[in-house]
Amino acid sequence: MAVALCTSLMAQSFYKPITVIPQSVPFTEAAQIGGASTHDTDATVPTTRPSLMLSEPGYALDLIGQTHYSLPTNTYARNTITFRQDSPHAVAAWTTANRQNASRGTGINYYDMTNESWRPMPPANARIESVRTGWGTPGFTSKGEIVVAHNANSDSTGGLVISTRDNWGQGDWNQYVLQCTPYTMSTDWEGLKTYNATGLLWPTMVTNGNTVHVVAVTEQAPSDGRPPDGCDEYVHGYPVNGKTYPTVPLYYRSSDGGKTWDIKEYHFGNDGMTDYELRYVSGDNYVMAVRGEHIVFLYSAYYVIHYMESRDNGVTWTKKEVYDAGHFAEEEVSDLPARLVPKTCAIFIDENHKVHVVFGTQVCVKRGAGCSWNYWPTAPTGMVYWNDSKDPIHWTDVAGKETEEGLFMYESEWYNYPGYIDLPTVLGFDRFYRWLSGPEYSTEQFRDCGYIVFPRVVARDGRVFISYQSPLDWPLSIGPNEYHRGIFMTVSEDDGETWEIQKNTSWLSYHPELFQANWDDFEEPEYDPVNDAWYWDPNSIVVSTRTENAYPTMSTNIKDSRVLLQWFHQEAPFMDLSNLFTFDPILIYTFNQGLWMFPEYNNIQEIWQGEWNKVTENQQPTINAKIYPNPATDGMVNVKVDANAPYTLTVTNIMGQVVYNAQDVTTINISNFTPGIYIVNIKTDKATTSQKLIVK
Repeated sequence: MAVALCTSLMAQSFYKPITVIPQSVPFTEAAQIGGASTHDTDATVPTTRPSLMLSEPGYALDLIGQTHYSLPTNTYARNTITFRQDSPHAVAAWTTANRQNASRGTGINYYDMTNESWRPMPPANARIESVRTGWGTPGFTSKGEIVVAHNANSDSTGGLVISTRDNWGQGDWNQYVLQCTPYTMSTDWEGLKTYNATGLLWPTMVTNGNTVHVVAVTEQAPSDGRPPDGCDEYVHGYPVNGKTYPTVPLYYRSSDGGKTWDIKEYHFGNDGMTDYELRYVSGDNYVMAVRGEHIVFLYSAYYVIHYMESRDNGVTWTKKEVYDAGHFAEEEVSDLPARLVPKTCAIFIDENHKVHVVFGTQVCVKRGAGCSWNYWPTAPTGMVYWNDSKDPIHWTDVAGKETEEGLFMYESEWYNYPGYIDLPTVLGFDRFYRWLSGPEYSTEQFRDCGYIVFPRVVARDGRVFISYQSPLDWPLSIGPNEYHRGIFMTVSEDDGETWEIQKNTSWLSYHPELFQANWDDFEEPEYDPVNDAWYWDPNSIVVSTRTENAYPTMSTNIKDSRVLLQWFHQEAPFMDLSNLFTFDPILIYTFNQGLWMFPEYNNIQEIWQGEWNKVTENQQPTINAKIYPNPATDGMVNVKVDANAPYTLTVTNIMGQVVYNAQDVTTINISNFTPGIYIVNIKTDKATTSQKLIVK
């Protein structure tokens, strides 16, 4: 049975196998009680310390909210966290709920960068709307704010619930429903049951000043209302004149902060979107980005990923092609039957108005003529990066085939494609490996979205930063078909031309409160070139904290070289789609970091070496220092340093510029400091420390 299992797994894998050496280990997770792990009493508990990078100013892991609803998105990482354009503030939102479906709505919280703090966490069922909603998307306007959500009703009450207020973060919300023109929906394709609908679903939104840009799709047709049309296609209909079109993306624009809409129900059919794309863009497999009057609307439809672009604030649009996986034809027979299809995707416009795109992938296989084809969700594929200085990606650049032995393999050129980014490994390998004896990856919760899920991208000064969710190497997971997932950030130093996944990647959710292991007895993997296999003892790791961190999203913009990340956290992996309302509240965390700290924050090469979570023999001694008053207003700031050696004190601003430098000082004159956040570095010949100084 074991041989048969391994053979079947290998038939779905294109990674090298790994041989596991079994040993005893003082830790077990055979029992799962209420989603929590059961540990042996003699399990070694590591001596934890913050890493040198985690102790730096600018880092914060904050718990900002909670909910009982476990599905933040269907497909893409949504625009739910963003900075205000002309202030040091940010907003984050999520779909909140208690264990009753009727209570669902938008939870919200606010961040102040001057003191690096969030407001108190609201209750799990606190919502801003007076009616049941979902998929709330927040944004700042010139002085106020706006939240757009849907209420999923197909009758006269259906549409987008628009909530606005003139002063952000305070006052009462003004609420109304934005509907599209009534159209006819059929509950079966023969048209026997029809009703008028005005529903709009799954909004995505960006704001710039008082201008608000929104795209949502019309009401989704029931499954029996989608008759087959050719090879594995369905007719959704798409309406322009007759208004009979589930589902189609529609664009809306407001120039007064969401109070009125000067562009309504604009569809992209005349701008290059094909009938196929219009029919299949649904379930929030799309997202928007903005910079000034430059707006982009990225979407995917099974095989393709493209975007619509406007350079005149949403008046006119042009279609831009990114990737087409080559739609399978019924009569097709190819020696390259395996293709990467786009899944969760993200887009960003940098300061030079270059458009950056990244998308997760999954394998789609068609071996011969006819309509028979299928996804291979257990094939651990990575993601693909692209920007608008490049030609559209051709599907043969990332295509695969079967070997004579019947194994599913990719051509070697696939790994050499410059925009391909592999999964990260945190156990010392040179690549994420698929183990014949390890757990399979279940896609139940993430709906066949792939291995790397919910990527987000930002770019600044020639660096490109991609955050995403990825499964953790076994045995950091808990058992068959149950991966734990981590939140990662990967950085390219040359504007996305090259990606060194094992060199410039950080495991952001590796934290004593979220996930941690004892690496004291960890045995580094060894490669056997004769058998072309790795030998490794997974029992040399003792996992002390093991939780799920998933559904990440990153701020839609950058503020003073700072980004924010937001994700969902719970004890056990997200698995069950049969009941999206959980008994225990799911926690919403944010990660706060300055871009200047990347890619130095590349900890995946340090974690498995034990340099990230515990004191090692080679660790330099630390310096105890105190800076007060902090925050400070003006005049002098006191410095107390406990070090039996001369030291150098350097103060830098958040841009990394040195504003003060001295030897062995006990005070700092901040009279000429601009209000803001500063980093005070104290260094001797054997030790160093850093602290944050806030000047108001």
